[in-house]
Amino acid sequence: MQKFNRATAFALPGLLLTLAACATTNYTVSSQSCDLRRHQALVGQNVGGITLPPTLRRQEVPFGSSPSMANDPSRLTMFVDVKGWIVQVACG
Repeated sequence: MQKFNRATAFALPGLLLTLAACATTNYTVSSQSCDLRRHQALVGQNVGGITLPPTLRRQEVPFGSSPSMANDPSRLTMFVDVKGWIVQVACG
């Protein structure tokens, strides 16, 4: 059996903790695509305080702006006020 060097011995616990942290990410809404029924729960929350899956396509529309014209039914569109609070969600 091959022996590990000291650098590996010290790095391994940190790597394992990092992987464990990634595996236990709790998303605010875990849906992988836009689902109005589930994403409606985001209304009233601050966009900086939510956690969404990295695979979820999304766009934030600041107050006074227009959303992208490209229609994608699986994309979550979040309309936010000037302080970053989500006031409306839509798919597309």
